[in-house]
Amino acid sequence: MLKNDSKPDQLDETDAPEASGHALPLRPRRILMVDDEPAARILAFRVFSEAGFEVTTVQSGFECLEHFRKRPHWFDLIVLDLSMPFMDGEETFKRLRALNPNVVVLLSTGFLTQAQDRVDRMLAVGLAGFIRKPHRPDELLAQVQMTLERVKMSRVGAAADLASSI
Repeated sequence: MLKNDSKPDQLDETDAPEASGHALPLRPRRILMVDDEPAARILAFRVFSEAGFEVTTVQSGFECLEHFRKRPHWFDLIVLDLSMPFMDGEETFKRLRALNPNVVVLLSTGFLTQAQDRVDRMLAVGLAGFIRKPHRPDELLAQVQMTLERVKMSRVGAAADLASSI
């Protein structure tokens, strides 16, 4: 739900309903979109909301960390812009990983050729993937869905490996 209809990037995060003895329906996937460009946040909000995701958008690494510290396991995926003022995506990613090493982050960047070393470093320490700007809405949605599916399959595989070793 929107806190303020005039600001689609300000969302109300409510906790999942409490169990009442009945099976709870599957909750929507939760995405945190971090980008300093208002148009990118608005577009992501629309694309992800229409696809059934619960979306929170913020404009800086500082805001991202503020939301994430409050609920380090709330978001299924963070879409993080690399080039932002004050705290860039690489620094934000490092701080997110310090809070929760299992955080799933998809990097969004328009400067891949200039940032390839940075992206490679981030991939080496757990970045889930990246998408190059500019991207079409369907490309962004497909990349997010593919990343979430890949993470889900790797966690299912890890759980099966653990179960078989017991």
